[in-house]
Amino acid sequence: MRLVKDGLLQKAGRGQYRPEDIARAALLFREGEDRRSSQTEEAKRVAVARAKEIELRTAREEARLVPLEDVQAVVADILGTYRYELTGVAAAATRDLSVRAAIQQHLDDAIDRCRIKFEKADRDLVAGRDPLEDGE
Repeated sequence: MRLVKDGLLQKAGRGQYRPEDIARAALLFREGEDRRSSQTEEAKRVAVARAKEIELRTAREEARLVPLEDVQAVVADILGTYRYELTGVAAAATRDLSVRAAIQQHLDDAIDRCRIKFEKADRDLVAGRDPLEDGE
């Protein structure tokens, strides 16, 4: 019997055990099992955390992981260049000021829609959501 072998239960006689000793031994055994189970769960959590840390470090070293701040800076630079490049389109398209103003308004509106979309994507990324998921 495991309880006897583990030293948790003492025989009262040949093949005889006192009920209160059996109950106490069972409780001690259960507490030990719970403690071992808790330690096992903690060890699993630590192992998972270490694996994740190693995975992230490896991804960073292999340049598969890029800091979000770098991405934000690149996107802001590209959008700034794009906006600058579009500033002369209306003037190059026509000399008619009313048509030029209408073209410029359409360009500004399109740029604003893009800016809003990029800002939403940035918020989603920072919050850990998928920015490509259509939640609009």
